[in-house]
Amino acid sequence: MKLSGNLEKLGFELRRFKTGTPPRVDGNTIDYGQTEEQKGDTEPNHFSFESNDADYLAVKDQLSCWLTYTNEMTHKLIRANLDRAPMFSGVIEGVGPRYCPSIEDKIVRFADKPRHQLFIEPEGRNTDEYYLQGLSTSMPEEIQQKMVHSIKGLEKAEMMRPGYAIEYDIVSPYQLRPTLETKLISGLYTAGQTNGTSGYEEAAGQGMLAGINAGCHALGKEEIVLKRSDAYIGVMVDDLVTKGTNEPYRLLTSRAEYRLILRHDNADLRLTELGHKLGLISDERYEPLRPRRRLLKLRKDVWKNLESNQTLQLMIFWLLRVMPR
Repeated sequence: MKLSGNLEKLGFELRRFKTGTPPRVDGNTIDYGQTEEQKGDTEPNHFSFESNDADYLAVKDQLSCWLTYTNEMTHKLIRANLDRAPMFSGVIEGVGPRYCPSIEDKIVRFADKPRHQLFIEPEGRNTDEYYLQGLSTSMPEEIQQKMVHSIKGLEKAEMMRPGYAIEYDIVSPYQLRPTLETKLISGLYTAGQTNGTSGYEEAAGQGMLAGINAGCHALGKEEIVLKRSDAYIGVMVDDLVTKGTNEPYRLLTSRAEYRLILRHDNADLRLTELGHKLGLISDERYEPLRPRRRLLKLRKDVWKNLESNQTLQLMIFWLLRVMPR
């Protein structure tokens, strides 16, 4: 029996979603002179306080992306062949991602727009394959070839892989606990697209949480639940398990009522202690957090004293007036 049928037999409610991808082209056949270069950051941006600028500044040969646009010829081709696009014509019936529609959807929904931007993105350092971000499609391959060749810079581009659309089953996520364990079967955890989400970060966040809790469950330890005020992962999981979703779910900052405190510069203060307690953060990684916590406590104490001490307020005000600028 197929996995979906097995889950239904066990009592799970399933839904049908859809998604698609753009074609990939050979980077050696792109005319970059007709596109706009989009360079990477000149200064490194880190996800961790442990990262060292020197390690990143050593990477001088960054790979650029390139910007181009669809045009009226592209749009005419698409409009003439809409009946041949399963994702648009209804052959594929699932609900698609609202935040990254297919090019067919964009041409119909935004018929007044003369063009749509496309980012030509390298797939990696060790391949000539480039990804046409913004040209997600389910058109037949020969139509995709014509679409690509109608675009500036891609007139002679060789398509390495066509775009395609897929339809897939999800487990309606209100059938999950906040730990991502299914309510029906103890010890069964699901994550990512299976739970009705769309996006790499969404899948990675759920995979990490589900993996942690599956490990805790197997070891007989207490599982963790991240609150909405703890992390964006907490916002996402709470949304999914309490509200479910009618479309592929994307985690947006607007969904988080605590977004002013869910910042990249305090992620270590919010989550490192929990990671250390779970055994995911070593003592060596945890130790540098102690002086940072002490310094922040000292600063808070200074401001508390300042709020209640008018003499100190006047002294600071006077110092700011007389200090040279």
